[in-house]
Formats: sequence, structure tokens, C-alpha cells
Amino acid sequence: MSKFENDVKTIIEIIAEGVVKERLVEENADVVLKIKSIYEDDKKAFFRKVHSAQFELNQIIESVVNIPNQKNMYILEHITSGLYEHFYEKLMEKFEGSAFCTDKSKFITRQSLKALQENKNLSLYEDYMKYDQIKENKEEQAYWSPRAIKDTDEAMELFWDWYLLRK
Repeated sequence: MSKFENDVKTIIEIIAEGVVKERLVEENADVVLKIKSIYEDDKKAFFRKVHSAQFELNQIIESVVNIPNQKNMYILEHITSGLYEHFYEKLMEKFEGSAFCTDKSKFITRQSLKALQENKNLSLYEDYMKYDQIKENKEEQAYWSPRAIKDTDEAMELFWDWYLLRK
């Protein structure tokens, strides 16, 4: 089994273990009790503390993913939380229909992350030319490639416009 396959298996196992809330809570009872005591000690400040912890975790993720200092670097926290992908899934569903909207949102997210890491604008147009298993119509736009958004700069701008209520 390759490292990639092993990593995917590990991630699936971790996700599968966390699917059932009760089991997750039972297996992490000591952590749940610690968090509950923090909540009980100061209910008003609890979510401020959670947000601070999320901010610190985002700082760690930022250093792991290694995003250079740039205009859109703060999108990473929204990619991490799943909000960025969710936004594009709903946007693609609205503007391009429900068929493949999940594939399109995942592609936009992957390309946006790559653009952030490389600190450059990347096209969101992709065809089938580099896929050997596709034999016909290789020059057609791939089903996962959005038609409504041309590149990662436009994608990130659309996200900020929505998130910051600019339009």
C-alpha cells in the first residue's frame, strides 16, 4: 500500500470513528469533561475561548500549509473550515446546475489552495487533454471545470465579496 493510500485509509478511519457522536464523546470522555468544566466555569467567555483556539489552530495550519504573505492568504481559514468549498458548491448549483456542483467546488478549492501556495493566479479552465483514459472530445471543457469563473483570482474575489457583503 502506498503512503497516499495509507494516509487516505487513516483519514477515512478517523472520520468513520467520529461519525457517531456518542461514540466520539465516550472515547474522549476526559477531553469532554475538561471542555465542559471550561464551559461551566465561564459560560459567557466560552465561545470567545473556542474562537481563540480556532484562531491558534489556523495559525498552525497556515504554517504547515506554507502560504506566503499575500492579499488572499486569509482565505485559508475558510478553506480549512469548509466554508469556501460550501460557498462554491451552492454558487455552482445556482449558476451551473446541480450536476457536478460538488466536483466543481472541490476543483475550485484545490486550485485556490494551489494558487495561494504558489502566490499566483491559476486558470479554472481544464479539459481532458492530460487524461489518457479519455479518448474522444479531449478538447472539451472538463465537467469539474466551472464555466462561470475563469480563474482563482476571480474565485477568491467572489468569495470575499460574499463574505464581506461587498455586493
